[in-house]
Amino acid sequence: DAVTAVGRILNINLDDPAAPISNDTLFLETSRRLGNGRRILLDVQASPSFSLFPGQVVAVEGKNIKGSEFAASQFRPLPRLPHSSIGDRPNAIQPFDGIIACGPYTLSDNLEYEPLRDLIDQTLTTQPSLVLLLGPFVSEAHPMLREGQTDLMPEDVFSTKVSPHLARLREGLPISSSIYLVPSADDLCSPYVSFPQPPFSRELLARAGVPDGIESLSNPAQIAVNGVNIAISNIDALFHLVKEEVSRLPALSDRLPRLAWHLVEQRHFYPLATPPPDCAGILASQDARLRMLVAPDIMVTPSQLRQFARMHENAVLLNPGHLSKGLSGGTFVKLAVRAPSSMEASGPMLGDSTKLFPAECTSVEIVRI
Repeated sequence: DAVTAVGRILNINLDDPAAPISNDTLFLETSRRLGNGRRILLDVQASPSFSLFPGQVVAVEGKNIKGSEFAASQFRPLPRLPHSSIGDRPNAIQPFDGIIACGPYTLSDNLEYEPLRDLIDQTLTTQPSLVLLLGPFVSEAHPMLREGQTDLMPEDVFSTKVSPHLARLREGLPISSSIYLVPSADDLCSPYVSFPQPPFSRELLARAGVPDGIESLSNPAQIAVNGVNIAISNIDALFHLVKEEVSRLPALSDRLPRLAWHLVEQRHFYPLATPPPDCAGILASQDARLRMLVAPDIMVTPSQLRQFARMHENAVLLNPGHLSKGLSGGTFVKLAVRAPSSMEASGPMLGDSTKLFPAECTSVEIVRI
């Protein structure tokens, strides 16, 4: 008879341990409590639809006929974290506009931070009530810093090139507008090079000349803005996942949003079993800080992959791209959240306002700088 097994996906290739994942190298590792941690070959030939990667927790239905191989017939959806409906939220949803951008904030041939200047100009024009600026602010990958072509120390670059723009931003927005900085493992100004990261310390922000009224979040972070749950993960998990995923006719056919959805479905900001060698270390001892506390309404996952905004199962999946790409400007996001009662079914993310927030209340514009 068919049974349902719960475990996590592994990629095991005895002939070539470094080989990429494939249908023939899938194993299911059971939990210690229910299966003594046993690993068994996973046959997905008969499964009509799946999207799998190493480290993924799955519930799979099938048969274990041979004792050494589990023949999967289908993969069951996992229980979701609670996703509050509009009427059940402790704070009523209030409309707001937001700007979301991710570094680098300067072109690769100089340290003049022209893209950041242009971003601030556009932000002051739109007057949003939320600004999320994700690092790196002083990128370790910048050629001038990597090759020693400047005498400025990283904190000096921040204080002389970045902070004046932040001061102009803070002075030009109402005091009620929230401005948040999110660190990056690639940022030379952060003493923490692994994921997760704590916020920039107040001492560091003061030394760098960041004005009062600008706060720092941890990386990753979950915040509530006017009743809207926003999750932010400032590590390129999508780029790491794209190399490790194997799929067949998945429910979400658009691959990049599907990779972002894996984070929501797995309730984890970095669900991949092992990061690539060139990635910042993932602190296993801090795994609890990588677990999501509530289901996000908006999931922000910056990546070097193509930028996108996609609604899926009442969540907005968002890759704002990078503000600077080599010698040219990149992209950022303009976000608009409207109260459900004021929505009209006139856009790609609009519809019946009785549904769960925010899919029917949110519009996203990806803007090239």
